[in-house]
Amino acid sequence: MVLKIFFSFIFAYLLGSVSFAYLVTKLIKKSDIRKIGSKNPGAANVFREVGRPWGILVWFFDTTKGALAMLLAAKLTGNFPRPVGVGILFLALVGVAAVAGHCWSIFLSFRGGKGAATSGGTILYLVPKLFPLVLLLYFFVQKRGPRSAPLLFLAVVIFFVFLVFLYPCRYRWLVPAILFLMGIGALANISALKTTLRR
Repeated sequence: MVLKIFFSFIFAYLLGSVSFAYLVTKLIKKSDIRKIGSKNPGAANVFREVGRPWGILVWFFDTTKGALAMLLAAKLTGNFPRPVGVGILFLALVGVAAVAGHCWSIFLSFRGGKGAATSGGTILYLVPKLFPLVLLLYFFVQKRGPRSAPLLFLAVVIFFVFLVFLYPCRYRWLVPAILFLMGIGALANISALKTTLRR
């Protein structure tokens, strides 16, 4: 079992490290996504610099790799189809490894994207009922004020209220699990968060 757990984390990190933004931009535009636009190897930069369909495709793949890493870990360690208790925390940490791979990719000299889509994939796997809400909150905050601390706080509160409401039997494990995932996202976006909090 120890080897299966170890393999789950290694596989999640390596899968997360695959930069679809880099690969798609190289294939379609023959350019390095890290040198154009915002220079961020993520779906949003591909959307703006390569084209809307390619940005959506990168977003889909980045989301999928977060969910896929957790799915394979769940099957490998007997936490499939519905993890409970400590199994929820374990899969959340596997999701953290996938997001870490995206943000600090071993294939891009330990640089990477911001992890939003891959984090979304981990949310999709852990709490699928909340995934549409996460998308709505994300686009709402992006449109109204991505650097607004009150808006970010409101979105987090709304998310956790719905989490408790929709998962009344599992929220005690899901809340710390989601906090782990938010923690890695905050670490990857620490400079943006510092700017937000100063306002």
